[in-house]
Amino acid sequence: MWDIEKILNSNNAFIGVISSNDPGEGRKPLKSHIVNYFNNGGGMVYICSKYREDQCIDYLKKFWELDIDQLMNMGRLIFICRENFLLEGDIIDIYGLMEAIEKGISLLDEEGSNKNQVYITLDSCWNTIRNDDIKYFYNKLKTVKNSGKTGFILRYIIEELNNNYINPILSNHDFVLVDRTSDFEYFTPSQLVHQSLILLAEFHAIDDRYDKEIMRNEYLRTLGELMEGTVHDINNLLVTILGYAQLSLFLENLEEIKEYLQIISKTALDGKSITDRIKNHIKGNYESLKDIYEFDYIINNCIEMVKHKFKLSDRDARNMELVVDLNSKSYICANEYDIRHSIINIILNGIDAMENKGILTIKTYDVKDHIVLEIFDTGKGMDEGTKNKIFKPYFTTKGSKGTGLGLSIAKKTFEKHNGKVYVESKVGKGTKFIIYFPALKVEDNIAHV
Repeated sequence: MWDIEKILNSNNAFIGVISSNDPGEGRKPLKSHIVNYFNNGGGMVYICSKYREDQCIDYLKKFWELDIDQLMNMGRLIFICRENFLLEGDIIDIYGLMEAIEKGISLLDEEGSNKNQVYITLDSCWNTIRNDDIKYFYNKLKTVKNSGKTGFILRYIIEELNNNYINPILSNHDFVLVDRTSDFEYFTPSQLVHQSLILLAEFHAIDDRYDKEIMRNEYLRTLGELMEGTVHDINNLLVTILGYAQLSLFLENLEEIKEYLQIISKTALDGKSITDRIKNHIKGNYESLKDIYEFDYIINNCIEMVKHKFKLSDRDARNMELVVDLNSKSYICANEYDIRHSIINIILNGIDAMENKGILTIKTYDVKDHIVLEIFDTGKGMDEGTKNKIFKPYFTTKGSKGTGLGLSIAKKTFEKHNGKVYVESKVGKGTKFIIYFPALKVEDNIAHV
């Protein structure tokens, strides 16, 4: 087992240090080595930078906590600024830099240094060097190493370097150290490759399990949202059934009672659509529930399910009016149940906002290749802050009476049908929802659904 400090301090060692550009905890091991190295009488040629904060002299004075000026005056520390060797295009002059390094080593020898180290940090600045010059650089360093008592520490900011340095790291270094927060982990080049491959295989295995867990959690989350939306829709169905049942109690006209019972029956059958939606979600098949409909047919179904709200107002002193202006001639490919109940959610919100008095207007018309639906109520309206939140799940202005899900579900449903919804609102004036759907291009002889 090799001792880390012994590796770093051995004569003629050619050490690579895999590091990151984090200037914090990850640099402590190198700091500890450098302090010990100078305390034991070593001399160093340090390649510094004017522009990289963690490589400039002022930073190193604070970080090392050594009397750098004294070390320089004693001839034991020589700084070489790499920016002094930049050619046009910010390319490092490797030949000039190597000449300066060799002169620095000679000066250390003249001052009687018992051992020498050259410390170089390789970062993004080194990516401009050509492959031939990289090869020359490493060969020259090893020649210097083999001819005397000088060791080299090359610190690689690995996330900044390109792939041109991978082979030199593995083929030239005696040992490769990996920065950790309190110490180094060391490898021979072959050990580093082996360990990296093991970690890569483990990473992909963990990543695969993680992806599956994310998919499972996402499935459970959407299933939970579906169930919450289902409860919300069932509540709307019950409101419609109860409304028409109450209306029927006051009627004597059998034809009118029969009409209301048909609406109740149709609404109850919507429960099957709810269970179909859950089944198809589990199977991952939403498109199978879509069919072709005349758009105004869907809107008429919506009106049929909410008009009891306005009929009841005749009997309980409420003053609400429903205005219907349907002028679309287009078709839509849609899940009729989802679209209908999403539109009903908006209508019911408008009825609630009017607080027993006002006018609710429902309009449809065609604009080029789109169908436009407008739902406008003369209720209390919303300020800008409230308007920006209404589509967020669980946001409600109704307190305990609301779930905060209706508009969120509606928006998602419209988006599943490539629709877009816009809202205009003013406090005290009311709110308008404008919804655009792409019209289906169909032949003139398609039957009405």
